[in-house]
Amino acid sequence: MFKICIVFKISIRRDGGSPCRKRKKEESPAATGSFSGFACGEIARTRLMHRHSTADNYATALRSLLAFHGKKDISFAEVDSRLIDAYGEWLRRKGICKDTLSCYMRSLRAVYNKAVEQGLTEQKEPFGNVFTGISRTRKRSIEKADINKLRAVQVKPGSFMQLVRDVFLFCFYACGMPFVDVAFLKKSQIKGGMLVYHRRKTDQVVQIKLEPCMQEIINRYRSDGSDYVFPFLTSQDEDTAYREYKRKFSYYNKTLKTLGKLAGVDKPLSSYVARHTWATLAFMSSVDMSVIAQALGHTDVKTTRIYVEDIGNGKQNSANKKLLNEVLRKRSSVQEVQ
Repeated sequence: MFKICIVFKISIRRDGGSPCRKRKKEESPAATGSFSGFACGEIARTRLMHRHSTADNYATALRSLLAFHGKKDISFAEVDSRLIDAYGEWLRRKGICKDTLSCYMRSLRAVYNKAVEQGLTEQKEPFGNVFTGISRTRKRSIEKADINKLRAVQVKPGSFMQLVRDVFLFCFYACGMPFVDVAFLKKSQIKGGMLVYHRRKTDQVVQIKLEPCMQEIINRYRSDGSDYVFPFLTSQDEDTAYREYKRKFSYYNKTLKTLGKLAGVDKPLSSYVARHTWATLAFMSSVDMSVIAQALGHTDVKTTRIYVEDIGNGKQNSANKKLLNEVLRKRSSVQEVQ
């Protein structure tokens, strides 16, 4: 049995503070039967693996569950379907949207299942009655014409606006590469005309052939003084770089909205739009769903379908119209010959 024994030293953070408190060195979740203590250990371990986004999700979900529970600690014995069902109802009464509720539940379930795997508690299926899926999202993609509007828009050379425009296009060109992976992209990840990266969210390896439009953007920001491809981050320390990234991410999205208006794009731009647009246009071009999933670094094709489900019927109707036109045209030709 693997036991986690760790000392926590957590300072108050801007996001409301950590749910993890300092624990005595000799204590472990196995000894105390503490679910929240084990969760704090998982948060710390996940950060050590540099999976900061996942760790943030775990911490936010745990903080929310503790707020509902009203105590500083939750034991494994208390984590059952009654507690989780009541917690879900509490979130709904607070007006938490369905997808946020699902994110909290998925995070808590992931931590709970890790504890089960390590033999710290028995599997009681406490999350069996709550929503842990992903609801239909509003369409985030833009049109082909909008991509060309962004390419053509006049921005000041050397400005942050130009960097934002170029990186948005690079994300699109690179098969919908997530902004976080672009921000952390290093020169060592580009070799022999190929770009290779591990998705920080899923750890899936994605390989992309560099096209001339991608290389042109990379060349524009070439610098001998940095290991990074693009000038978003400066620190080589992972934790410090992640804090830099979070600040730049917010500024990036804010600037994207201004850029979209400047270019005359009707839909508001965000870092996710480039990714959804590539998936949508690839799907409309009849690229196989499994290929799209591989390019996006998805571990499950179901996730990919969420990206393109809003256009599924339109593509189906277009395909049917094309098929009928071909069939009816052939029939007319046969009748004319007779």
